[in-house]
Amino acid sequence: MKSTLLGSLLLAGVCAQAQPVMVSDFNRIDSSSSNPCWLTGYYNKLLFFADNGINGNELCAFNDTAIAVVADLNPISAGGPSSSFRKMAQVKNDIYFPGDNGNTGMELYKWSGSGQPTLVAEVRAGASGSDPDEVIAFNDKLYFNANDGINGNELWTYDPATNTAQRLTDLANGTNSSNPHDFVAYKGKLYFVATGSSTGIELYCYDPATNATTLATDIYTGIGSSNPQALTVINDKLYLTASTFTYGRELYMFDGKSIVRLTNVDNGANDGAAAVANGQTGIINYKNMILFSGNSGLSGNQLYQYNPTNGVTSMVFMMNPLGNSDPSNFKEYAGKLFFSADDGVHGNELWAYDGKLQPYMVGDIDSGMNASSPMDMTQYGTHLYFSASTTASGRELYVLLDSAALSVQNVKFNASVKVYPNPATSETHIAIELQHDQAMVVLITDITGKEILNIPVKNYTSGEHIIDVPLQQATPGIYIYRIADNSGKMLAAGKIQKQ
Repeated sequence: MKSTLLGSLLLAGVCAQAQPVMVSDFNRIDSSSSNPCWLTGYYNKLLFFADNGINGNELCAFNDTAIAVVADLNPISAGGPSSSFRKMAQVKNDIYFPGDNGNTGMELYKWSGSGQPTLVAEVRAGASGSDPDEVIAFNDKLYFNANDGINGNELWTYDPATNTAQRLTDLANGTNSSNPHDFVAYKGKLYFVATGSSTGIELYCYDPATNATTLATDIYTGIGSSNPQALTVINDKLYLTASTFTYGRELYMFDGKSIVRLTNVDNGANDGAAAVANGQTGIINYKNMILFSGNSGLSGNQLYQYNPTNGVTSMVFMMNPLGNSDPSNFKEYAGKLFFSADDGVHGNELWAYDGKLQPYMVGDIDSGMNASSPMDMTQYGTHLYFSASTTASGRELYVLLDSAALSVQNVKFNASVKVYPNPATSETHIAIELQHDQAMVVLITDITGKEILNIPVKNYTSGEHIIDVPLQQATPGIYIYRIADNSGKMLAAGKIQKQ
């Protein structure tokens, strides 16, 4: 029997350099893995797919206290997808994802927060399934890849307003598949990577205004494939890595019209930028620098940065002097950059970087040379969640709480937040002055995570709103308030002191 760390311990021992903690050994059968994936904030829950060893891979939720299966879509086998580096997609109050009830094969389903998921688009009738493995919400519609058995794997859309699904592309012609993936919304269009019948694997664009799909840019001209990866929108530009015969894989920037190569890290035809899996975060903007995994040909894959101001590319730090440190899975949280990397001594583990001092390993989750390989990093509320693997417990859900996340406000949250009185003796108030309408969740807990007040998501109009927080029965100490949007993204958080 494996050990379990309860969710009630998540907020205990808050410190500036917190340690990752296993939320729960959800699959307790020997060293079996629950393999949590598709981590997505949904109102007051963190949703994901996982296998508890009994129900198979099914829709699960964590609500700050415990993990539970919330929908057993397929009672006989696994009902959910198992791929990493993916997110569910929310339109209005519904969350969408691939699922299989045992009769449909893998198709597009939705869940409304209770009961069983509902099939919304059976692209390929019968038990074979159309096998969508990526979905994105864009302009209140869903876009996903699917194979109808006739046209191969192509781009599809589903409109919840009309309850209709439509195939948008046939880029590879006939039964061949263009395999669209890495969807990203940019300048009112949907960009993605796909295989064209005469272009190879390149960057494509779907324009909902014209219902037309076009080749955005042919980076490796002709039939050769540049295989774009890590599509990331930064400061109204689309950054990506791509490969050509002359330069290998390097960092590029696309402005909606033209493509520009930004780096030649190895000064030759070898890869200067590391390849990543579909959907994996391989590029991130951190403190006005574009960070990625680069290789000069002498250093192995290390942490590099590109300065968009002066066009200079440089190595940030060599975490593994003897080989590849392979930094990836980047996520900014609590003002720091978190990522996975291998220093050659501890295996692939969780690291952090503050933009000033050298990066440091946050925790050796699977001790020694064993690699825990953290991935699917997702912020929900004030916590950073991810999956990691240990020899004893397999791959499970982990959490990290950095104290800096307890007193931050999202710069995109166009509002002022005041707490008065603070310190308080009996009752305090949270005054929120909104510049625009906003859907919000308000949660008050003590430092162990015990709820004092939980106001579920509701739509607040612009103007001032007062949240009364009763503390008459609360013991003296520090309490935490958190304000999040309907996807769980932190808007503001801080401390309340009860005297």
